[in-house]
Amino acid sequence: MKARAALITLFKESQEWWHFFKRGCESNTLRLVTQSWQFRDELRDRDHKFSANEVEDALLRLAREVLPITLAAQWDPEWAHRLCRDALSRLAEDYGRLAVEERDALDLSGQDVWDQRMHTAGLANDPAAFRTSLKGWERAGLEALNRARVKGGAA
Repeated sequence: MKARAALITLFKESQEWWHFFKRGCESNTLRLVTQSWQFRDELRDRDHKFSANEVEDALLRLAREVLPITLAAQWDPEWAHRLCRDALSRLAEDYGRLAVEERDALDLSGQDVWDQRMHTAGLANDPAAFRTSLKGWERAGLEALNRARVKGGAA
């Protein structure tokens, strides 16, 4: 993981960034992830360009690896809840635009495999795998909604 390696280098080169990371980890997951933009900006200033999610996932992984007894290293159901809530609201918005016939044609069983992967990632305390699985779950839901539009409209 490139973001992880870049963060490790940052922490080795700067005690200030290390202590900032450590304070975030000791506080809680929310504090650490809401500060991820600062790490991302610093990495960008050092010519490392990463997405916000890449930096957030790398920070959470490092918390588990190097500061395992801190709050940010533990599985945070509130963090997972926020991600799920956002994905669900995007799906609900699309669902709300379906006609009754299209809603009758809706089959969300394609999400089941992703649901299981999210569960497994949560048990393993793997935020990056959880986020990836949640994206797959959302994508499967959007695809099901699109199929329902085609089937419902053809009925």
